Amino acid sequence: MINSISKDKLPKNCGYVLSSNQLDCFLSENNITVHTDLIYFHSKTPGSLLYAYYWFPNDHIPYYRIYIQTGTVLNGDLKAAKKAVSDVVLPEFMKWINYILNLPENSTLFNKQPTFTATFENGIVDIKKDTLDET
Repeated sequence: MINSISKDKLPKNCGYVLSSNQLDCFLSENNITVHTDLIYFHSKTPGSLLYAYYWFPNDHIPYYRIYIQTGTVLNGDLKAAKKAVSDVVLPEFMKWINYILNLPENSTLFNKQPTFTATFENGIVDIKKDTLDET
């Protein structure tokens, strides 16, 4: 379940590739119940599909949360990028978040904030994710 959504206004030549309903369905289908904030932003460099990081509770916010940013692509890349998000990015993101949620709290991966990044350039998706191994 997505707890908050914020969205920038877009210029006419760009579009967002991820819908909040699409993300919400993926979270629900995978039983991800962690507090989730979704932020839409206009990417200075088009092709920022998804950037997420996982936060532990702290003195100011007493619960675990996932902070997700989704950017824009140029309108000419929109159809291919949406397909890439649906077919590749969201399934990989779900694998990653489940991996993170199943780690013990004292995992060395949590020595820094774990992140997941997916970009789209020249029709190719590039995914980078923090893990302890090559999952």
